[in-house]
Amino acid sequence: ALLAAGRAQGLPRWSPAGNVQASTIIMTCNSSGLLEPVEFYAQFAVIDIDWSNGKALWVHPPMDCEELLLKQAALIRAINPKAKVFVYRNLVKALPWYTSVRDKISDPAYAGWFLHFKEGGAFPNGSYHVPQCDHNYNPPLCTDLYHDQDQSPGYPHGDGSCPGPCDCGAVPCGEYLWDHRNASLRDWLLKEFVLGPSGMGNENVSGFYLDDGWANTSQPILPWEPKIGFCDHSPIGGATEEDYFCTADMGLTQADTTAIMDNWSATIRQVKDTVIQANGFTWASFYVYSTPPQATCANTLRDVCKQGNQSMVYRAATMYEYTGAHSYPLPSFEEDLATFLLVRGPYAWLGYGWIGCGVKYEYRSGLTKDYGAPLGTCAETAAGSGVFTREYSKATVQMDCKTWTGTVTMK
Repeated sequence: ALLAAGRAQGLPRWSPAGNVQASTIIMTCNSSGLLEPVEFYAQFAVIDIDWSNGKALWVHPPMDCEELLLKQAALIRAINPKAKVFVYRNLVKALPWYTSVRDKISDPAYAGWFLHFKEGGAFPNGSYHVPQCDHNYNPPLCTDLYHDQDQSPGYPHGDGSCPGPCDCGAVPCGEYLWDHRNASLRDWLLKEFVLGPSGMGNENVSGFYLDDGWANTSQPILPWEPKIGFCDHSPIGGATEEDYFCTADMGLTQADTTAIMDNWSATIRQVKDTVIQANGFTWASFYVYSTPPQATCANTLRDVCKQGNQSMVYRAATMYEYTGAHSYPLPSFEEDLATFLLVRGPYAWLGYGWIGCGVKYEYRSGLTKDYGAPLGTCAETAAGSGVFTREYSKATVQMDCKTWTGTVTMK
């Protein structure tokens, strides 16, 4: 019944998370090298490793971002064999610092898997809004395959600084774009990029963070994005976090962005299902929740507790993000822990989502305690009290929304 109830959000085929130590999660990155000390990160139950991890190492030729992700996963699992390690995948951008992607981009036989610059240029002089060539080479290294440098290693500087002209094989380094209208591409992405030896076929990989997306309408510009926006903010939509003028530089029409978005969506659905079938999971399949602020705390928890085991936070695979996760120390750990224990279901993880590379994290002692098994779902102590409790076999959990105070009392 639980599996059926939670299927709307998708559940992993793993055993339920269990105690709190087995219910911790982190998305992390160290761009200057591998994660240190690795013992700290191995304490978490689910560890997602970003593509920028070890960037100062993998920018050296031949670029081996894909292999270093596997090395990092192996180092974590050598310490904690029960850990679920996720690695980064991008099914919108084709990133040539991944060896398997670089091999395809460099082979003209696979040119149909990638979107191309508009023939003749986007401007009358035949140029584009982004460089088509890397002029650090003599003669310049050019390609007809569309790419930008928004989050690309560069020389002498970029998002990662190469020791010399960046070596991405037969093409300039940059963020290329998959063309999901190609059926053979989808087949390769599923069978090799996702299920192959650098993905679910590796014993140390349990899932993926699937980044970026496509839109066919102009999307709202978020506060952290450039004032002009990215490509998905163009009138006909486009790829997220790609140069704003990407559709113009490729000569795409409204019909093109719609077809690419629809086919990308179909690919993503298949990937998510395929990963679950392979006993893994994807970050995007988590239902994200956090401790409600004091102004809405009582009403929010009242609704969740009334729904009991039918609430989404209970029946989904839920990732509970820390309040003020960017702060060190965590400002509201006790409230987050209490709320987590109060409303969690069998598949739930407490910890850090994306807060950047090289930041400082905590692993509090409250995560190592055994609170026992839940004896029921949460309830309000009295009508309108704003105080919510849940009994565990070894602890009583309480969240007082009137004072916004969380407590866990051992029995």
